[in-house]
Amino acid sequence: MKIKRIDWLSREALEAEVVVTDGESEIICFAHPLNYKVDSNLEEPINCFEVAELVKADKEVYMIEKLDGHFEYRFTGQLVDRQLETVKVGQFLIELDTDWPGDIENGDFVSFISKRLDII
Repeated sequence: MKIKRIDWLSREALEAEVVVTDGESEIICFAHPLNYKVDSNLEEPINCFEVAELVKADKEVYMIEKLDGHFEYRFTGQLVDRQLETVKVGQFLIELDTDWPGDIENGDFVSFISKRLDII
């Protein structure tokens, strides 16, 4: 995961909208405080807030779909670590802030909506 573009909302407050890429796909994230520069590799997973519609996926595919909200996406990816709440979507590593349904285990593919993505 690499920072492709930074659109500063406030340089003084270190608030920005950041385009993150895995080399194939791009997602827009909010960042505060932003301590990265363009072309920097992200060291931590992307934080996913306001998760909705988390279900076990029918197909084992990676998918990113931009929705109407500014930071809103639908993702399909593989649960890497339920305890750490991390899902791999392509080369993106996303950490969900949610309660997990009991039928989802490590290695399962899941689909979910994220209303907001943050990088730290």
